[in-house]
Amino acid sequence: MKALNLFQSNPAFAGVSDQLNVFAIYRSQWQDHIGSPKQFAVNASLPFYKFNGGLGVQIQSSNHGPEQFSEIDLGYSYHLPLGTQFLSIGASVGLAQLTLDGSELITPDGSYIGGINHNDPILNALLNRSFYINYSISAFYANDLFDAGLTIKNPFTTDLDIGQDSRYGVSPNVTAFFKYYMPFYDGWQWEPYLHINTNFNQFQIEFLNLVKYGNIFGGIGSRGYSSNSFESLIFLGGLKFNNSYTISYSFDVSVNKLRTTSDGSHEIMFRYDLNREVNTGRPPKTIYNPRNL
Repeated sequence: MKALNLFQSNPAFAGVSDQLNVFAIYRSQWQDHIGSPKQFAVNASLPFYKFNGGLGVQIQSSNHGPEQFSEIDLGYSYHLPLGTQFLSIGASVGLAQLTLDGSELITPDGSYIGGINHNDPILNALLNRSFYINYSISAFYANDLFDAGLTIKNPFTTDLDIGQDSRYGVSPNVTAFFKYYMPFYDGWQWEPYLHINTNFNQFQIEFLNLVKYGNIFGGIGSRGYSSNSFESLIFLGGLKFNNSYTISYSFDVSVNKLRTTSDGSHEIMFRYDLNREVNTGRPPKTIYNPRNL
């Protein structure tokens, strides 16, 4: 649900909504597969008027079979209002941990009867950990018609020592998004959203058609751009209960070879908005624009 939580991948979005926003996300990918990816994340952001920007924090953890990534990041954005346009420059820094559970690995020449022996000089059966610094730079731009953002995370490759003789490379990652706002009939609004992610070796594209009316919203999208990368169809729906609480649910239907062995992917997201200016006790300025849903 990247289209509904822009700060998750773009620190420059911190404080843009002029109030405290808190998100909690849980995602279970390729359900029913042993060791299938799972992700949990919590983030919060708020304006920081004294320095014309915003602050944010994000804690997230993801499991991919024997691998687990955990991180906590602090973000800052500097806002540059440009009349009817808006530009924000952001950065984040944090601590990350990579965990590799050697007992869950299987090698072609390994022996696993009565114990674990990988028969590999660089692999062990221990719980291996390594820490490293996460950092990113980002930009966010908005006008009356669209939003756009760009984030570069870990611009330089970092080699981690994990285990006895094993090394793990953390490569640069770039994400970009484009979100258009188009009212089309009596309070209805269409918001096409494009998200691109790459580590310069592989690319993945996600597209979502999001429609909003009042306090309800939903959409249909896809993940992938070619026969080799086309992974799933996305179905999303959500409800804004009041000015503070919103819940969203997304279900991905696998369309690649995993469709015969997986029940798809599930993601649920909770959003809380403070709905008043920070440290003033006053409600934020009312902007009658459905993009603030």
